[in-house]
Amino acid sequence: MLETAEVRRQLTHRLADLRKAQAQRRAAADAARAAFDGVLEREIAPTVRQFAQALKAEGFAFSVQTPASTVRLVSDRSSDNVIDIVLELGGPQPTVVVHSAYTRGRRQLEDERTLAQGDGIADLDGERVLAVLLDVIEPFVER
Repeated sequence: MLETAEVRRQLTHRLADLRKAQAQRRAAADAARAAFDGVLEREIAPTVRQFAQALKAEGFAFSVQTPASTVRLVSDRSSDNVIDIVLELGGPQPTVVVHSAYTRGRRQLEDERTLAQGDGIADLDGERVLAVLLDVIEPFVER
């Protein structure tokens, strides 16, 4: 049987490690949030707006919405068909995710792709955003 003092000592060390890790995650999340807000205004939102305009020129009606720290490209034909670019803070490191959802008959299909993680969030540029949008647009423009 273990000594009670030894159990408490190990628990105390583990709790200290967890508190330190939690503080580091909070700091990383705050830095990622600040980086994402900057790149959202500077690169992501303008690229998505240009993409929506190009889609409209090709006969596909899409609107751009910018709810709290998100950019959303929504089909004007069906509000169930959306592409969201959002910062996710729940994983091991902050991640910018492109989430798409679209319907086929009665089925709702979804796809999720990572655009950037951690320190790479600040380095996001319009070209990378455009490349992902071009990847995920196929089911939205199929006729």
